[in-house]
Amino acid sequence: MQENLMSDAVHAISVGRLFSSSDRYSIPLYQRNYTWGEEQIHRLVHDVIDEAKRGQTKDYFLGNLVVAPPEHKDDPFDVIDGQQRLTTLYVLLTKLRKYPEAQGRVSRLQPLIYEAREKATRALRGVAVSTHEDDESEQSAEDSGILQAANIIDQLLDDPETMRSFGAYNVIDYLLNRVKIIRMPIDRGTDLNKYFEIMNTRGVQLSAIDIVKARLMRHLSDPHDRSLLGQVWSACSDMDHYVSMSLVSGDTVKRRAVFGSDWEQLPPNDFGELRRRLLGTDSDVSNPSVDSQPLSMTLDDAIAAYSRVNEVVDTDEAEGDNRFTSQITFPTLLLHALAIRRPESVANREDRQLDDKLLVSRFTERLAKLPRSQKASWVQDFTTDLLRIRCLFDRFILKRDATLGAGNESTTDEEPGNWSLYRLSRGESVSRGSRRDSPRYLPSFSSEENGSDAADVQRKVILLQSALRITYTSPRTMHWITEALSFVVRHADLNQEVTAQGFLNVLENFALDRLEAAMAPDPEKVDVDPNGHPLGFGIPRIMFTYLDYLLVEEMNEPSFTFSYRTSIEHFSPSKEDVEHASTATHVQDRDLLNWFGNLALVTVSTNSKFSNNSPREKANNRPARRQSLKLELMARRAETSSWNDDDIKAHHEKMVGVLQNALAQRP
Repeated sequence: MQENLMSDAVHAISVGRLFSSSDRYSIPLYQRNYTWGEEQIHRLVHDVIDEAKRGQTKDYFLGNLVVAPPEHKDDPFDVIDGQQRLTTLYVLLTKLRKYPEAQGRVSRLQPLIYEAREKATRALRGVAVSTHEDDESEQSAEDSGILQAANIIDQLLDDPETMRSFGAYNVIDYLLNRVKIIRMPIDRGTDLNKYFEIMNTRGVQLSAIDIVKARLMRHLSDPHDRSLLGQVWSACSDMDHYVSMSLVSGDTVKRRAVFGSDWEQLPPNDFGELRRRLLGTDSDVSNPSVDSQPLSMTLDDAIAAYSRVNEVVDTDEAEGDNRFTSQITFPTLLLHALAIRRPESVANREDRQLDDKLLVSRFTERLAKLPRSQKASWVQDFTTDLLRIRCLFDRFILKRDATLGAGNESTTDEEPGNWSLYRLSRGESVSRGSRRDSPRYLPSFSSEENGSDAADVQRKVILLQSALRITYTSPRTMHWITEALSFVVRHADLNQEVTAQGFLNVLENFALDRLEAAMAPDPEKVDVDPNGHPLGFGIPRIMFTYLDYLLVEEMNEPSFTFSYRTSIEHFSPSKEDVEHASTATHVQDRDLLNWFGNLALVTVSTNSKFSNNSPREKANNRPARRQSLKLELMARRAETSSWNDDDIKAHHEKMVGVLQNALAQRP
């Protein structure tokens, strides 16, 4: 029997007992709805798996859960802070209770309640009993996020690789007993507006990028050098604006000095030259607080100095504000930069891990291997490398552009617009009769520079990058960005032009390497069909996305765009509606249901809408069909003919053939 914990004291509570004691939790009405998506959910689960793999017996803390204790004995705790993580854990534990590997290990859960939001509470109840009580057309922001989370976790737990990790490293036991949350009570009389203001502005906790910057800065004895590092770091960290705008905000003279008269040139790779162009040979240090620091700083000194650096916000050139959205964060960019400039002696796979939890240790290890006399020059080189890599990132890695119309459900609420690939160039604007420099966004590959077919290749580059973006949704798996940046960095180092076709070849080769491995898995680890291809939820996402990339040309669908699709859909459902079944859409050999020929990759909401509908009912959903060209082919066949055993086999053979032909003809 578990002991009761005092409700007004701070406790480290294991995930296994978070909902299984007498404690209950309620999400107050003033809290926002559940909003976590695949990236956050995957990160939570994979962080736990990573910690379990270490085989250590120490506890792993997920964070804080701030609550208002119950006023009466049977009342729930009101969740003040931490509700996204709490809701995710509730859905995860609910799903785990149904898996054979967790039978009898996850206790009965006390219900989680969303105050005055019946749809959200009902959705959580539906997750527990595997039913969705609302019609899809009636879903709202209250419950759609919860239902999507349930679908995402289902996909995770159906993934053979994830479940192998769960079994091999006792992940379930580790999650239940060693993963903990700090429950912190606050008085119900607390002014919550003041509380959140203090929590959001106190600036006490330093992030990993703060620590890395401070550790780099302490190796630079010259205050001008530290100022240059600070400016480059600040500009590069602004991931949603082009760095050539952020670095010299409002100063077109300096922008020309650093990036050329057309604003399109790479900054110099020599630290001293960059300092001369940006700061001026005899200029004062841009930040007096840094200038006043001694020439030799301890780490504590560096952190203290860094904490006093004022961030520069661009107010003079508003064009482009809130227009672009980067697909990675600054910590991930730093890891890509480290991977690109890795020493030859470092193991490729190890050094290219893109887990931002390892950010501090990655930099610490890299610097520790250098003699003391080389550390300052390494930091200087990394400063110029970072700026140049960020410039190349802006030009050659896709973003979301809010000014472009979305297509084929290719957007999310967080990222409006559509995919874009632009280089920033100097233009002119006229205001009150006078001309002034202003940014222009031009296609990264123009026909004048790269040949008459460059516009078509540019479209393919955007298409394939967006396919890879939705295939590898976690930042830690986005190695295609490292490959692409490594290619353009090598060309930049040699002062060579990057052609559209050459760049596309790099992306295609990366995708084809992954596709080849995906189509021939180890049969001892993954269920396979008679020809050795993976089945069901064991099919890697790259098979679906690269197939759609190829079908764009084969079906002549140049306007197709990729959506954020994460759910594997059985076109002929695994649970057939026998009462309304048609012979034209009945599948006798039930093993065929898990063949690639019967599956499509769709959005989470579409997967939920399709439910156990028949193939012909699914074919009537025209908007859903537009998200996948493979699904479109399946729908056409079902609505005009049939969808039975022979249809699945025929479609399977044709689609696998398209992929095999691509492998045989790879560039």
